[in-house]
Amino acid sequence: MAQLRFFDDQHVLRTRALSNDTFTIGRVESCQLMIVDDLISREHARVDRDPDGRYRIRDLGSRNKSFVNGQQISETLLSHGDMVRIGARVLEFIDEAGDEQAIDLSFMTPDRNDPVGTEWIKIKSPVTLPLPRYGELATLGSDAGYPARAEEVAGAALGRLMVVLGAERGFVALRGESNKELRPVAHRGLSGGQAVARMPVSQTFAYSALLQSVAGRYPQKNGQVDAKAGYASAGLVAPLLYRKDVVGVVYVDRPTSGQAFSEQAVHEIAVAGAHIGALMAEASQQLAANESAVGPMWLATLRRMQLAMTVPPVGSKSFDISVKLMAGRARCGDFLDVVYAGEERMFVLVMDAGGHGVSGFAQAAAIRMAVQTALTVEGGSRDIAAIVSAINRSTTARGARQLVTCALLDVDPPGGEVRYINAGGPPPLVLVGAGRLVTLDQPSLVLGIDPSYGYEAASVDLPASFRLICHTDGLPEMSNAAGEALGSQRVHDLLLDPGAFGTPADVIARIVDACDKHRGGSACDDDALIGVISHG
Repeated sequence: MAQLRFFDDQHVLRTRALSNDTFTIGRVESCQLMIVDDLISREHARVDRDPDGRYRIRDLGSRNKSFVNGQQISETLLSHGDMVRIGARVLEFIDEAGDEQAIDLSFMTPDRNDPVGTEWIKIKSPVTLPLPRYGELATLGSDAGYPARAEEVAGAALGRLMVVLGAERGFVALRGESNKELRPVAHRGLSGGQAVARMPVSQTFAYSALLQSVAGRYPQKNGQVDAKAGYASAGLVAPLLYRKDVVGVVYVDRPTSGQAFSEQAVHEIAVAGAHIGALMAEASQQLAANESAVGPMWLATLRRMQLAMTVPPVGSKSFDISVKLMAGRARCGDFLDVVYAGEERMFVLVMDAGGHGVSGFAQAAAIRMAVQTALTVEGGSRDIAAIVSAINRSTTARGARQLVTCALLDVDPPGGEVRYINAGGPPPLVLVGAGRLVTLDQPSLVLGIDPSYGYEAASVDLPASFRLICHTDGLPEMSNAAGEALGSQRVHDLLLDPGAFGTPADVIARIVDACDKHRGGSACDDDALIGVISHG
């Protein structure tokens, strides 16, 4: 469910769902979110839901303007993890159906000098914080599910930390193989095409936390760092700790506001660095324990359920199909179903119930049965938007939903198109020729969140010969021993190779080989299902 998260005047964490078509923020009671603040206009900003399900924020001509990730906006689309500043209040935009993009740290400057006005506070200094602040910091990471990967815990913790500190960008990064290498595992406010997202950060400042084991801030006073000179105007950094070892850094900043962080904030991020490091280590241990202790029996039971529910798809004279499931050690529950509508048309359903146990499997089974019935019953509708919308209303009414992602595709070569709805899963891909890849990247809301959500099918033209590749998120999230995810870009690059336009079995063999090389012997945490369908 898309929502805004923030701390109120009593420092209580609040969330407001964005289920309405229009959501207004301002000082007056008629606003869906009323914030009493002289810096906020009567009707300051509005969040609308576009027809494709994405959310757009608009400034309503406010006196002090609206900002997303530190960039002043008139209107812009929101992405999961965006930080919205209205007046002095920072709100985190959360979209459970969103896909958090990977980042690199190339925007860090290669300089060797600290920014003007940098002030360092040693971690060994006594940490003195008001009791309520300890309570707020203790909630970091509590939004992550169980069992959760370390990256998921880091992302959840970073989001709350930035709301606590009133920051607009930030990342958590682990130490790389060398002392001068960082590997980002979570970020907020650093995705999208906004120019401010690439505003340079002092490499020396960020790496000092790693090399010197110190927390720090800049500047000491407001206005000492001029954003026009190329640096973010205010920043905080602290080492990520585990049992007193520095394993990475946590960094947050305010790109353009010029409002310096307080000295107390340095203490807060120092505490957060130790807390997040411990949470990430605990998550990794819990995930391993899920495999080595209770996990094997429980996972074996779920795996038997998965196998019992699996119907291997069969090809036809017009379509060749190959499916590969790379089994996860801690999560399972991926499915791919095919329903034919004559010789030349098929429907493909891809689902991921991993991580939700029996309840997720039950919901997946209900959705699969509903789709298959709608597509095969005599006189039934083959309008995938109507089918998904009806399932969504039924799922929402049950009140016990799990976030089971799915994609439903209507593959119609005679009609020259594929129509699709992707409710929260990774986008399917279409190879329309050697070295020519099309991403079906118009996402819709996960089922069971908003009963009034209007699902609309997107479409892409199909040539006479194509390869359709569907996969679950276990593929791009597959990690090696260093914790580095395979990532969607590597998958895309692999498929763009002219030699990748082969039979479905050849395409899958190429992907699996790349996965094996990337993992280097490490086990998959989650199921990774890959299905390839060819025509012509």
